[in-house]
Amino acid sequence: MNFLKKLTAAGLSLALLAGTAACTGADKSWAAKNDSLTVPIGAYIYYEYLAYQDASSKVKDSSKPVLEQTVENKDAAAWIKDKAVDYTKLLLAADKKMKDLKLSLTEDEKKQITSDTSSQWSQYQSTLEGYGVSKESFGLASVEFSEKYSKIFSAIYGKNGTNPVSDADLKNYFEKNFTDFSYVRIPLYDTKTYAALDDAKIKEYKKMGDDYAAQLSKGTTTVDKVGEAVKQKLSLDAAPSQSTTDVIDDSSGYPADMVKLIQGMKAGEAKTIEITDANTYLIVMKHDVTKKTQTQLSTDNGRLSVLNRMKSKEFTDMLESEAKSLKNVQLNDKALNAYPPKLFVPKDTASAAG
Repeated sequence: MNFLKKLTAAGLSLALLAGTAACTGADKSWAAKNDSLTVPIGAYIYYEYLAYQDASSKVKDSSKPVLEQTVENKDAAAWIKDKAVDYTKLLLAADKKMKDLKLSLTEDEKKQITSDTSSQWSQYQSTLEGYGVSKESFGLASVEFSEKYSKIFSAIYGKNGTNPVSDADLKNYFEKNFTDFSYVRIPLYDTKTYAALDDAKIKEYKKMGDDYAAQLSKGTTTVDKVGEAVKQKLSLDAAPSQSTTDVIDDSSGYPADMVKLIQGMKAGEAKTIEITDANTYLIVMKHDVTKKTQTQLSTDNGRLSVLNRMKSKEFTDMLESEAKSLKNVQLNDKALNAYPPKLFVPKDTASAAG
């Protein structure tokens, strides 16, 4: 869930900023509210920060100030503020959805939220306190939201959910979209000094990889054996082999050339590829994913992993739509306007611009 990653410490790893309003004038301690929940202004500031970071990655010229540019054909500052409001409303939408589905956090879940909040807060406290971040606000907007998000998802698509996904549909999705593969990494550099290898050694290592790939394709050896052989040959601390079962596409995090290679391979086939950016030669083997189906779907975590891949976009779109259509939501415009996007302009950039 890409959106979920943004709102939790697992993504941008930043917490809810609990901005302190001035003691005089309008109450600026909250950003939005309805009949059941009041969202603190810190939540809005946090989401505004997320939106600023998104904008930074979307502008055409990274060398120019973000706020002097446009994002998706809209003034960057306006785009950031709109996104922050949208994210803020998601807190309200998630709270409403919990009530609609008659869900509540168990005592164990509350304890886990408290524990996770403390653990994550200890990592970022020194940075976030400079912004006036509160640990409680962090727990609410990041950790607790994540737990509710997941709980709602399971209550809808789980085995006993309101819109359950059958085992047959999960099996079909898994076997059609997931890939089971392994790879063995052969560094084309000295792993102790990181110095480049000479051409003769590189040629030797590549031939070794090609030979092992041929053996794997013939079925005369295994990935584990190849990994151990490479470990011994290169005097590595551990076997440089890894196996995984996942959706392999442009967003999977693997090098584009590697993704293309795997997508074009057949089960039982092994090939080699040089990843120049990593100065590495890979032996890649594709397995029969159908042999992993039973194992993958036999555990709650394995089933949920497939379910997330299958339904995360649909779920996120639904919750965002419900957030936009919420009624009786009051926005505290004076509070929102007190925290403009320029709050997140790096100080050195702001000084230079000034």
